[in-house]
Amino acid sequence: MADGKLSGRVVLITGAGRGLGRAMAHALAGQGARLALVDMDGEELQQVAGEIADIGGRDSVVPLGADVSDPDSGPTAIHYTVENFGRIDVLFNNAAIGPQAVAEDPFGNPPKFWDLNPYTFVRMMDVNSAGPQIMAAAAVPYMLQNGWGRVVNVTTALDAMYAPGMGAYGPSKAALEALTAIMANDLDGTGVTANVLIPGGPANTRMIPDATGIARDALIQPEAMQAPAIWLASEESDGQSGMRFIAAHWHEGPEKASAPCAWPQLGKQAILPNPITR
Repeated sequence: MADGKLSGRVVLITGAGRGLGRAMAHALAGQGARLALVDMDGEELQQVAGEIADIGGRDSVVPLGADVSDPDSGPTAIHYTVENFGRIDVLFNNAAIGPQAVAEDPFGNPPKFWDLNPYTFVRMMDVNSAGPQIMAAAAVPYMLQNGWGRVVNVTTALDAMYAPGMGAYGPSKAALEALTAIMANDLDGTGVTANVLIPGGPANTRMIPDATGIARDALIQPEAMQAPAIWLASEESDGQSGMRFIAAHWHEGPEKASAPCAWPQLGKQAILPNPITR
């Protein structure tokens, strides 16, 4: 097993069969983490699991086929991880259905919201928003027992949330952004943190269809997620919670590459009534 900043840590990554999840898995394994890899594509999952075994050894990885949006399947993956490794320290909620699910070229020919297939919209909300809630709710109690843990949710840039053609993807990621802020608030003082990690722009994954005509080398490469993923999963990020970190700006350092998640700095906050005393 590789030695490094994450030796002894157990990390579960959803959507680990390709793209950002695969890139983060490679980086975390290289720092000594033991990995539970979750994906619905069995062939891709086994491929990545084999790659991780080459880095850290056969006992360092377990592939788990699961649907994160299923209230039974998702938590089962968490519980099996603990049964297999004895603990879970870090959860990367990376699994998502992207804008390619609603249109062949969602950027060049963006669909209007009234043209969206309602079943696709609901499915996207289930996977991208409800899935992280289901997974975190199952994982966090184990982290609280140890007094240390990490929940890292992968969302998207603010302007991408309301860009043309993002009528399903954008709202699902906005919901996850708000959920992360709630998680961080609920976990305050426990030693468990919740943060957001984003590429910082369109990434070179299958979420950007070839039909868009965008050159692949002009996109943010998945490897950009590796350094911030290691930092967020390690003790170096102790005390950082309720923040969003932008991988594309990581070379500037964590402080300059971050801001509070859910954008509390934008606009005026709600005026709330005084607590009612009885």
